[in-house]
Amino acid sequence: LLRSVVRAFYRDREAYDMRHILIVDALVMHSALRDDDLGYLMSMNLKDLHKICATLKEQRFIAQHVRPEIKEGQTKPSNRTYYYIDYRQAIDGIKWRAYTVDKAVQGNAVPAQEKKEYFCRRCKSEWTQMEVLDNVTAAGFICHRCAYVLEYDPERQAGGHEQSTRLNNQLKFITELLPRLDEVVIPDNTFEVAHSHARPVERDRTNQVAKSTVVESAKPTAVRGMANTGPRDLTISITDQENITEEEAQAELERQRKIKEANALPVWHVQSTVTG
Repeated sequence: LLRSVVRAFYRDREAYDMRHILIVDALVMHSALRDDDLGYLMSMNLKDLHKICATLKEQRFIAQHVRPEIKEGQTKPSNRTYYYIDYRQAIDGIKWRAYTVDKAVQGNAVPAQEKKEYFCRRCKSEWTQMEVLDNVTAAGFICHRCAYVLEYDPERQAGGHEQSTRLNNQLKFITELLPRLDEVVIPDNTFEVAHSHARPVERDRTNQVAKSTVVESAKPTAVRGMANTGPRDLTISITDQENITEEEAQAELERQRKIKEANALPVWHVQSTVTG
């Protein structure tokens, strides 16, 4: 279904790049591909590849996953981009695409009584059948503007109903298959599932790439100086002034005196050192 739909939507070579179709075919065959492997198969640089894949991703035909990896001989990891197909999202995207296309065609529908089926070759005017009924001769209907014999051509300006009929015929295989897909459970094809079934890309000797190792995501480490930021035990002692003993009162006075002395300003700061 997916490969047929992509061909139906991207078969216009003037409006779309045919490489859209080839990318989807490659992902169907290989399940999941890293961007450099997909670029190798497509003979494309990564910049152009990412641009085309962004369009397919926007329309939900393909999905993207990024993870850090370390190449052999290197110490720092780098993010690598993988592409795969999430079939559940792809089916939803197909439904939405078919709906929007049909909605657009239905919006352009022209009622049969408003279809302009009579055309004037001289002044290029267009008329409906109701507009020319009052101006007819043995030669046929006459143009109200230049009195020239009108030409009848119902296919020259096809109304929305004809367009809708043609669209339904073209998308018949989609509309017939989608209801049947709703009756079955589509397996969840996450990146992990797709990558586990990935078919490796066979490269020639001149296009080999270094192997890479996946970097496991680690938990964030504690910031230096902020290790003990949690709540601490706080002890509060409440005493009654009437029950304070004489020794405790003297000790409190002595403590306050020491604090006052420690906070006292130096002599040179209090008294001027300049004499008369």
